[in-house]
Amino acid sequence: MNSVNRTAKQQNRIKLKIVKCLMTMASVFLFYVIFCGFVGEDRFYHNTKVNGIDVSEMTVSEASEAVKNEFGREYADSCVKVLLDDREYKIRISDALNLDVTDAVSEALTDSHRFIVRGVIYMKSLFSDIEYTASPSISDINILKEIIKNSGLNESLKGSGAAYRIENDYIKVTKGRGGYEVDVDNLARQIAFAVDGGDMDKAIECPLKFKEIDLDEIYEDIYKEPERPTLDAENDYKIVEAVRGVSFDKKQAQDMLSKAEEGEEISIPLLYQNADISTEEFRVKLFRDTLGSFQTSVGGSENRITNVKLAAEHCNGIILLPGETFSFNGIVGQRTADRGFAPAPAYVEGKSVDEIGGGICQVSSTLYNACLYANLQILERHCHSYESGYVAAGFDATVSWGGPDFVFMNNTKYPIKIYSVYDSGFMLCAVYGTADEEFSVELTSETISVEEYKTEYEDEDSMDEGEEEVSVTGINGFTVQTYRKVYDADGNLISNEPESLSVYSKRDEIVKVGTKKATEEISTEKAGSDGKTAGTEEQNSTEEQNSTEEQNTTEKSIHSVVY
Repeated sequence: MNSVNRTAKQQNRIKLKIVKCLMTMASVFLFYVIFCGFVGEDRFYHNTKVNGIDVSEMTVSEASEAVKNEFGREYADSCVKVLLDDREYKIRISDALNLDVTDAVSEALTDSHRFIVRGVIYMKSLFSDIEYTASPSISDINILKEIIKNSGLNESLKGSGAAYRIENDYIKVTKGRGGYEVDVDNLARQIAFAVDGGDMDKAIECPLKFKEIDLDEIYEDIYKEPERPTLDAENDYKIVEAVRGVSFDKKQAQDMLSKAEEGEEISIPLLYQNADISTEEFRVKLFRDTLGSFQTSVGGSENRITNVKLAAEHCNGIILLPGETFSFNGIVGQRTADRGFAPAPAYVEGKSVDEIGGGICQVSSTLYNACLYANLQILERHCHSYESGYVAAGFDATVSWGGPDFVFMNNTKYPIKIYSVYDSGFMLCAVYGTADEEFSVELTSETISVEEYKTEYEDEDSMDEGEEEVSVTGINGFTVQTYRKVYDADGNLISNEPESLSVYSKRDEIVKVGTKKATEEISTEKAGSDGKTAGTEEQNSTEEQNSTEEQNTTEKSIHSVVY
């Protein structure tokens, strides 16, 4: 009996303790609930930071304003890392993000102010910092997909070997297995999941899928235009082999693909096209023909001849590939004493003066005529102020550093080489190339108008009265139109086009007239007799010089007929 009573009393005490404990817990919980309601839900607690910005005791709008600038900077250039073929690529996704900081801050406040935990968080904020990271979300999944499509990931896939292979002059493809491409929908979902989870630093393995056979893509990949052999300007003008063209019939290939079963392999025949000339034929024809040449006689001082030689050396051996241009100023370069050029007569603003490099216009003019006979395309040519003595009117080509230039283009199908040499008083230029068909060129000219010079007389008190001396030789001005006639092998006229219009200035003659009076008749007679003799000697000397100059400047042209 006693034992039973003791057991009952013990059970009652245990029950009483449990009841007290439960009542205590209920009281504490009630107090905690009251406390949670007391601490409020519209402001952040003490020592709270969002993205490192202190937002303690701020409302959502206040905290949003405080965090806004930092939030925008942090995610303005947001990228995700994508792994593809063992390489890491970064895709900029900021345009697809929702960067409304208010939503992010509000989410942080809601997270910390959930009713049942707000009391604990509040107490924690009194003794330590509470950190929140506000992250964006994807605003539009379709924008994200477009970003992926334009990211270049597909272009980064290794080759197109999975799409086709070439075997025994056939393209082998399997229907439904057109290589791999990025699975855009799958990748977009994975990126959105990473962004929403605030895990944008984790690299995502790029998902791939098979794509359909793209015949246009394959065609673009294998297509080669047949290419003629040429010369490699970067490798001492060595011959570059001809390239055989490759393609296939896309319509035939599409028909074959349409009739094939899924997973069936088809063989598309390759089509080949040789260049219009073989490498060996090109080698034989290279610089085979003299397309055109011209020769002039060189006179003048040693300095002038030095300049002609030097300019000719710069032009000699120049090779132009089809479509390339030759600039005389660009090839010869600036005419300076340091580069070996010497002062010699040249026209400057219509006057003959000694100029460094004087005389080199004879080289450009001789080359101009050789190019005309070679039937090359002239891009730039200028005439002198006055007619030149070494070529016919209308067929000169003046040049000046920083001014007029002589420019032509190789408009043939083969490389050409310039030959330019001074030798034994003659300047010779030739153009070597290849002519598949015989042709010849005839150059003609027509004088359009003439402006005769006038004679002006000037008194000269150092000369005896009655004496006259020509101080400036008069030159007529005139306009000349030149023509280039091209004939075929049978002598038929192929073209007869105006070549160039040249306008030469006139220069008035100036005659000095003596005004000095004689003091004695005998002296006058003697002076007159001496003057007459001197005048005769001077006239004879001048005529001899003119005769010599005329002989020295006799032009010699080689009118080439090309085979």
